[in-house]
Parts: sequence; structure tokens; C-alpha cells
Amino acid sequence: MISVIIPLYNCEKFITRSISSVLKQTVQEFEIIVVDDGSTDKGPEIVEKMNSPLIRLIHQKNQGVSCARNRGIKESRYELIAFLDADDEWDTDHLETIMYLYNKYPQCGVFAASYRMSVSNNIIYPEFNPEIPFKDDGILYNYYEVASGTNLPINSNTYAVRKNIIESIGSYPTGIPSGEDILTIARLNAVCDFAYTTKATSTYYLHNETVKSERPVLKHDPLDKLFYENYKVSKHKKGARLFLASWHKRRMSRALTLRKYGIATEHFFKALTIMPFQKKLYTSFIISLISAITGKSILELNNLLKHK
Repeated sequence: MISVIIPLYNCEKFITRSISSVLKQTVQEFEIIVVDDGSTDKGPEIVEKMNSPLIRLIHQKNQGVSCARNRGIKESRYELIAFLDADDEWDTDHLETIMYLYNKYPQCGVFAASYRMSVSNNIIYPEFNPEIPFKDDGILYNYYEVASGTNLPINSNTYAVRKNIIESIGSYPTGIPSGEDILTIARLNAVCDFAYTTKATSTYYLHNETVKSERPVLKHDPLDKLFYENYKVSKHKKGARLFLASWHKRRMSRALTLRKYGIATEHFFKALTIMPFQKKLYTSFIISLISAITGKSILELNNLLKHK
């Protein structure tokens, strides 16, 4: 049995699609916990009208997506927990794929699949550099290396985790503006192995109507310290130092696209200090600068370069 946690905040346009994708799973042994994080639209009403015995709707005042996910973890009844954002969706065989990994790799704590991105209605499959070290499925021993590239191999929609393991790291970090998903998965990789399949079983939507486009760039981001703390406990993992540098590379890239050149320069030099011979740092700087000048997203630019 799996507990599926869906944090909900002002997603009335998409919540039916998200929940329906869970209800249509080929594996039907699950519960759905929708945590309404103080929505001001009709999203919670839509959930109530679905009137499914598999759905539990929990209300709380607005505290952020991490608090909503953590509330879901606390309320969950089952040993395996999966997450889905309210504006994304799963393929019908997502949970079947997760259970396949769970049964094949019982020594692991996280079970994850790949994904596709829908960017302005264009479907893009992420490319990973370095590549996933197996064709179909296996244990992703080099997660930190793969996650240091342009695209992350795992996001919050694509994995399930043993409840005791995510509780052991304190669940999702609270009080931060964004990036909580990247840090949480990084923390999980420090304490357990990841079973992974290259099969894409979910769609991650990026468009102007979702909060994903509202990623603030702060000069003093509390996540900076948390990534250094995670590095201290993950040094034994392959690529941990590269992953720390990649966090500053991501901060630099985001700051450049928003034309916050001072913050971008600061994080460029921080990444340079950690990993001075990281070619991706320089290519990311150039692509992000082009993005700032042209207004095209980094995903679009990478896709154009790939097909040239």
C-alpha cells in the first residue's frame, strides 16, 4: 500500500487532472492525502466533490509546500510514500513502476522513475550528463553526479520513499522560498540508495499559470547553508562535491536569467572555488546570459542547441 500526498494551493484549474491521474493507476492499493494549504480558490471544493473513499482532504492555514507535504507524511497510513504536485500528473503505470522497483531492489530506500516536461505545450524529455549508468533500471549510485547536470533525474513527482527514512532526515525543510525538493532528495541520497528506472512515468508542467515560474532569487538564501551541511554528511557518496558546486551553478543561472548580475557573479565564483575545472559552469553561464538577453527559457535554448 502507498500513501500519495498532494499539496494543494490555488490550483483549481489543475487539481482534477492531478487526482484523476492517481485514480486511474493500474495499481489501486493506495490512499490519497490532499493537504489544502490555505487555498483561496475553489480547489478544495473540487476535491470534496470528487467524493472518493480513497481521498482524504486535510485543511491547514497557508504555511508553504514543505509544511503541506510534511503534514501529509504525518497523516499517512502506509510504509511507502509518494508525492504529486497539484498541477502535474502521472501516467497510469507510475505506481506499478514504483512497486516493480520496490520489489526488485528491497535494499533501497527511494524508488524513482524518469519524467517528461511540458513547456508551453511542447513535450521535452530531459537529457542527463553524465548519463544514467544503465539502460533500463538499476541502483543510481552516482545520483549526485547526474543531478549536477542541467536536468535533475528525480523530482518530487517521480519518487516514492520509505516513511521511516524521510522522517529520519526531518522530512521537507520549512521556511525557505524554493528548492526544498532538490535539498530533500539530496538529503535522502546521503542516507540511502536510490532504485531508478529510465522510463518516464510522469509529466512536469512548466507554464505561466503555475507557481513554478515564481522562483525568487535571494542574496541570502537559507538553502545555501543547508546544502553545505548536507555535503558534510554525504562526502562518502560519489559526486557529492560536484553536486555542491552545481547548487551555486543553479543559483548563478537563475540570477542571470532575472538579470541580477551581482548575485550571479557571487555564485559563479563560489562554484568556481569548489570545482574550478567544471566545464558545465562556463557553458551554463553563457546559456543563462543568452536567456537573459533573448527572453527565451534555458530549457528552450538547450533544446535548440541539441537539435542543431
